Amino acid sequence: MRNPRLLFPLALTVFILAACGPLAPALAPTAAVQASLPPPDAAAYPVRYYHTELPVSLEPPVGWRVSEDIDGLALAKITSPDGTLSILITAGTPAFNADAQVENLQAVRTWLGSGADADDEVVLDFDSGDIGYLRRGRGADSTSWAVATYVGPEAVLHLLYAAPLSAADSSLEAFAASARSLRIEPTDPVEVDRATVLSLDAGEAEELDPALTHVGPSGAIGDLFRGLVVLDPSLRIRPALAERWEVSPDGAVYTFFLNPQARFHNGRPVTAEDVRFSWERAASPDLASPTVLTYMGDIAGLTAFHAGQASSITGLEVVDGRTLRVTLETPRPTFLHKLAYPVSWIVDRDNVGFPDWQQHPNGTGPFRVLQHLRDQVLLLESNPLYYGGQPAVEHIRYLMYAGYTQQLYEQGEVDQAWVTRDQISRVEDPGDGLYGTLMAEPSMCTHYISLNTAEPPFDDPKVRRAFALAVDRERYVEALTDGEDRSASGLLPPGMPGYGAALAPPSFDPEAARALMAESSYGPDGLPEIVWTVATSGGWASATVAFLADTWERELGVEIQLEGINWQDYYTRLDTGDYGQIVFEGWCADYPDPENFLEALFYTGSAQNHARYSSLEFDALVEAARVETDSLARLDLYRQAEQRLLDDSPAIFLSHSGPSYLVWDPSVGGYLPAAIGVPQHAGMWVGE
Repeated sequence: MRNPRLLFPLALTVFILAACGPLAPALAPTAAVQASLPPPDAAAYPVRYYHTELPVSLEPPVGWRVSEDIDGLALAKITSPDGTLSILITAGTPAFNADAQVENLQAVRTWLGSGADADDEVVLDFDSGDIGYLRRGRGADSTSWAVATYVGPEAVLHLLYAAPLSAADSSLEAFAASARSLRIEPTDPVEVDRATVLSLDAGEAEELDPALTHVGPSGAIGDLFRGLVVLDPSLRIRPALAERWEVSPDGAVYTFFLNPQARFHNGRPVTAEDVRFSWERAASPDLASPTVLTYMGDIAGLTAFHAGQASSITGLEVVDGRTLRVTLETPRPTFLHKLAYPVSWIVDRDNVGFPDWQQHPNGTGPFRVLQHLRDQVLLLESNPLYYGGQPAVEHIRYLMYAGYTQQLYEQGEVDQAWVTRDQISRVEDPGDGLYGTLMAEPSMCTHYISLNTAEPPFDDPKVRRAFALAVDRERYVEALTDGEDRSASGLLPPGMPGYGAALAPPSFDPEAARALMAESSYGPDGLPEIVWTVATSGGWASATVAFLADTWERELGVEIQLEGINWQDYYTRLDTGDYGQIVFEGWCADYPDPENFLEALFYTGSAQNHARYSSLEFDALVEAARVETDSLARLDLYRQAEQRLLDDSPAIFLSHSGPSYLVWDPSVGGYLPAAIGVPQHAGMWVGE
């Protein structure tokens, strides 16, 4: 990717061209006058397009689509819905001390011929406050044209418009709105008052498309977007874009009533049609969302739509502009909880047609993008149109690739950092750089090893069981977490309903492990090569890899081959099934129900089932639990399913995360520890 700082000074020429043939010279010019172009339609709610390489943006006419994958010198093409008009963006070198009137005339004559003149000239006021110039005229071939020019300190921008006379009046208004909106974006970070900004370390850039993200709603994606419901820090379902809902007596039909105050960042009201569009987009087979079936597969017809077997999701019915009726395949008590996950959140159909739209999304959340410098900083500002009221925090700044989080905290660059247990005394010392408000955050996470049951040798349950029996989980926890984590006896973590059920996990028994290996279909010496696909950073692999690889070589005489994959490609490889026989995984709860672990991770065909485990008995148990309304009976079904999982050993459950400790700058308030990541920044404040 090219650095946008290197692309200027340039001149960009933006053309709106009709499919109406070449232009002829126009009439003689008239004197320039201070005039106003037709105002934009206030009901149109345009969405701003940002070029992916150049620091240039504008608001195309609503409904137009943008492409940067084009031939020739053009950098982008913005096309009307019927294909008759388009905007082409090209680059050149600006003149020294350029004048808008002179540059405008030069652009007219370059594109229309040396004899081209205008029959109308006006001074053009851009929305940015800058002054430009515009010429308009008629061609001899029944065309109407206009050229708008912006001259800035680093760039000269032109917009050229041409259309049949029959369409001139209606399309000129759209052109005028786009012309006014043209601006150069700053390439240096926008300065904001540090005393009013919540500054956070984002580490790497976050995926900001709700349908594609692998993370929960607690980061930037939770600032920018909302769905119909949201989880609060107490893990209770709260209304979000839906102000209320009704459930049919059988639990299979949900009717959602949208909040009349719910709006996109550009002011457009959110409609039931927006919800249907967002959900069908997320379920589209072309998008290939890795989470849509896990969190939205309960909706009738969604699986068929995802498979390309239907043209719509039959379980979605738009009753009216603010009412959506959703029918499930079968009643699911966890349906609302799963809607709190980002994949079901609402996106703007006019925004997602832009290249790399998620870098500047037109969301519905409590914050909106003020500036996004790729791989540097994401700066958000509070959204005055937010249905829940404008947040107290004025700005949120996410720093990317900025350095070590604790060091950034001690330098005052960020307001929050994670700390270890032995650093707690530092947090309590006002003279220490780590001083601040200490919080202990509970966790519902399990770390485990997936054994690929679709590939030798883990297609043999005896080999899988042998690998499980060879692992000393107590020693693992003590060695790798200094005893801060808890050894796992099963999949469900502490705090999850069903945790602590009477289970019989595989115990550490190397002798029994070796016996099982000898009894297996591969025998003690017939194992194929075993590959462990590992996420690495700079070629480094985790201590878990070293501990377990050494364990299996020592106890079973098996040598493991490591395949290192960089973090950027790791999840893509998992989603496409391109990995070896072993994967180290961690799963944290997205909602407080055993279904989120047992069914999401090991049900046949689940997108997260990287063990490729398939058991008729296990599936039948989780299917029965799906619809069981008696809570005790439901938990017993999940206990049986978890035991089946332990007996079949498609995974080795290692540990459950202990509490995490974090420190906040003393000036920041309103954060509530939560066992599951939930959006919280809208309720926080900075300063007194």
